[in-house]
Amino acid sequence: MPPRRKKVKVEVIESSFDEEISSESQESENFDHWSVPKSQIQTQSIQSFSSFSSLDLPEHPYQPSRQHQQVQQQQWIDKYRPKNVSDICINPTKLKQVKESLLGMINHTSRSKILILSGPSGSSKSTTIKLLANELLPHQDVFEDSKIIEYNESEDFLKFLQECKYKKESIVLIEELPNVYHQDTLIKFRQGLKNWIYQDILNLPPLVICLSELEYNSNGDNEGFRNSYSIDNNLTVDTLLSKEISKLDQVENIKFNKIANRFLKKTINKIIKDEHLIRSIGTTRLNEFLDEIFKIGDIRSIICNLEMWVKNVKSNSSIGLDSYLRENSINLFHAIGKIIYSTSTVNDQKGNDNIDLKSIEQVLNQYPDKNKDLLNLGVLENYHIYNDSQYDISLASCIVDDLSINDLLSIGNVGIRSARVNLRKVPKQGVNKMKMKFPRHFKMNKMIKKTSNQINSYRKYINPRNSFQDLNLIDGCLIPIIYNKRKTQGFRYNRLGGKFQEIYADEDMPLKEEEEGDGIIYEYDQFEIDIQNRINEELEIDNSDDELSDPIEDSQDDSNNNDDDDDVFSSDSELDLLLTQGNY
Repeated sequence: MPPRRKKVKVEVIESSFDEEISSESQESENFDHWSVPKSQIQTQSIQSFSSFSSLDLPEHPYQPSRQHQQVQQQQWIDKYRPKNVSDICINPTKLKQVKESLLGMINHTSRSKILILSGPSGSSKSTTIKLLANELLPHQDVFEDSKIIEYNESEDFLKFLQECKYKKESIVLIEELPNVYHQDTLIKFRQGLKNWIYQDILNLPPLVICLSELEYNSNGDNEGFRNSYSIDNNLTVDTLLSKEISKLDQVENIKFNKIANRFLKKTINKIIKDEHLIRSIGTTRLNEFLDEIFKIGDIRSIICNLEMWVKNVKSNSSIGLDSYLRENSINLFHAIGKIIYSTSTVNDQKGNDNIDLKSIEQVLNQYPDKNKDLLNLGVLENYHIYNDSQYDISLASCIVDDLSINDLLSIGNVGIRSARVNLRKVPKQGVNKMKMKFPRHFKMNKMIKKTSNQINSYRKYINPRNSFQDLNLIDGCLIPIIYNKRKTQGFRYNRLGGKFQEIYADEDMPLKEEEEGDGIIYEYDQFEIDIQNRINEELEIDNSDDELSDPIEDSQDDSNNNDDDDDVFSSDSELDLLLTQGNY
């Protein structure tokens, strides 16, 4: 029998191998190590090196957890999404206003059935609603329980609202709009909102519309001069809903502004701290980028551009700053405000002249060129509101003269530059109480259209012999005087085309006639009735002519007559004789 081999003494020792590995991995991210299950956290103390090869080592290297990988791969816009109401990048006063309105709708203590949050994109409108719903509605798992019911643009809007009527303890949120640029779809959209407003259901859930307002040029603007506002060139609450709906007591509109820098800095500083950007990029370079990117006022765009910029800086990419700045367009009132009050976001500018120059440059670069003439009219209508008109009349005279001369010059910006320079001479006192108004140019165009339509109708149906100019300048003035004296039956003829009247500017957006009504109050006018009576007479004549004319039909009598005629021809003996003789 061969001798027995002596067994090697094995000693089992508990080891904290995983803890050592994890601590080392925190110091070096590229450190390759192994992960050993707890059941295998045992080592053998052996005396010979050859026995080390017999140890069972794990086959797979250490892999970070899936959750850790997902966090690392997340974009910053998702990674730093607000989790609580206190994290929202918004003015606390605005947040309180939305919360009170939403709470009143949830508890049914207010008359509002539709809440509209309107403003520029990236101003935290939808985020505010979702997190407030999580706080105000019962249950903490508000999103899992579908407490927020969101509309998808592919759905039928009327059917969607019909299904949401009985969703108690929920909030109906509309971020995506149907194709409202299609007229039939727009009509159905408004009809659905009307049906919602006039529902008799007591516990109707709140309906919230988040609308990102924008202004853009449209091919419908004649020769670049805008005659009216519509959904084709300006997406606002009034153009989307129409004033008929937006002015109802059941509709509440809370307007958001671009996020101020002090609130943006609070959110962005957290990202800078968590991503260690000061250490990797530097304070000076980072602040230069943030000063420019904050002008956008869009928190989503700022976070996305900041992330992209940081990646490019770390990779030594030579991409200019302009690539991260989107083109900012401003609306009419914003441009007028920059001209009258100057700008408040001028950096590294010394002296009032440089500030004024920078302010005008911002307007010229950001306001559409097609509507520069409209901008001059807007300044002419609103320059007096500066300091509530408490300044020398000679300054106002200079502004008006230069705005008038501006129409004759090819430069096109003399008037607005003069307005800014002259208003700079006025000492600013207190808070302005006067509000901006739309130029009366819009109302004037409506009156011109109304006058032209009535004169053309009169010429077509009543007096086609006279020209448009004669009817407008001569007959339109004298005929009403003659008719009102001759006819004593109480007829009242106004001037053909309407009375002369003063036109006043106001704060309401001038919408197209087909969306709002023409916005002009018409007095009783016998000319309108005479024209309509003549139109009705012509329609009656046309209808009577249609009744007198018989339709072409194949009657049975006609067919019988034709048969008889055929019989006559076939029985004609003389015709038969000619045919047989070939004399034909």
